Amino acid sequence: MKAYKAWNAADYEDCSTVVFAETARDAKKIAACSEACEDARWIDIRVRRFKEMDAQYHGRNEIDWYDMDDRAALVELGWSCYETSWECDTCPCKEKCDQWEE
Repeated sequence: MKAYKAWNAADYEDCSTVVFAETARDAKKIAACSEACEDARWIDIRVRRFKEMDAQYHGRNEIDWYDMDDRAALVELGWSCYETSWECDTCPCKEKCDQWEE
């Protein structure tokens, strides 16, 4: 399976996800059911190949932010929570996260 970054191009929030599929069309179908693309019109859903995340495929269609191995892989590539919260203090990725402040 190949990794694809997916997002809603019409959404003002910078929210995206990573989905796993054989083709970009299949990735778009999976993304349409994700939280990042919920309520998005089909023509506004974008997917782009994301080879850096191929190794994170573990049988799921979408990356799981709450799986700490998946989160660490995403944070290494510059991802972070949309908003910081109380959870930041206990997050194992905080030292590498751009949003975390002591």
